[in-house]
Amino acid sequence: VAVAFTAIGELNRIAPIISNFFLMTYALVNYACFDASLAKASGWRPAFRYFNKWLALVGALLCVGVMFIINWWAALTTFVVSSGIFLYVRTTKPEINWGSSVQAHTYRRALDATHKLDTIQEHVKNFRPQMLVLTGNPMYRPALVDFCSLVTHGHSLMICGNVSLNDPTVNIQFDQKDEGETWLKKRAAKAFYQPIVAPTVRQGAIALLQVCTSSLSSISFY
Repeated sequence: VAVAFTAIGELNRIAPIISNFFLMTYALVNYACFDASLAKASGWRPAFRYFNKWLALVGALLCVGVMFIINWWAALTTFVVSSGIFLYVRTTKPEINWGSSVQAHTYRRALDATHKLDTIQEHVKNFRPQMLVLTGNPMYRPALVDFCSLVTHGHSLMICGNVSLNDPTVNIQFDQKDEGETWLKKRAAKAFYQPIVAPTVRQGAIALLQVCTSSLSSISFY
């Protein structure tokens, strides 16, 4: 890329493009600061005492405005290249946890929606079956998972419970939970997988019911 720009041989032609890419970088940095502050990410703690998220947003908008003032076609080229890089990363989906503010926004929206559910009164027109299904390890009972998925149709809560007969003081292996969740995703079943350790199946089922009904007003048991 550097050789291609150098081969142009005219500084006046290169300068607008370089300036626009620098301004795009500054704009994205400012917007990233604004978005992280808006999401209230726990890992975002700016030490600059005069930092303000709205000033960061204004800075991002000013950078974009200056880009078009310098050269409109160079600004459009910069936007096209930046959008192409963004779409490439979004399409390829590299297995890297960026810890982005998108995750913080998702958590906040889910938490706010959960709090709102406590204030909503149930009505028969909005009834949705909420199911706790004792599937054990769901991969061993695919027919039961599929049947309950047909009932919920992906629009209701479904929890696949697995009671492991063992000493309750033993911690659940994380690979067991990950294995069940991975299988449910491959099966395209919109459900949560919750393993629990108990000395008997009865005690494990009671524990699962207590955990689920503590946050859900009504739940069907299968």
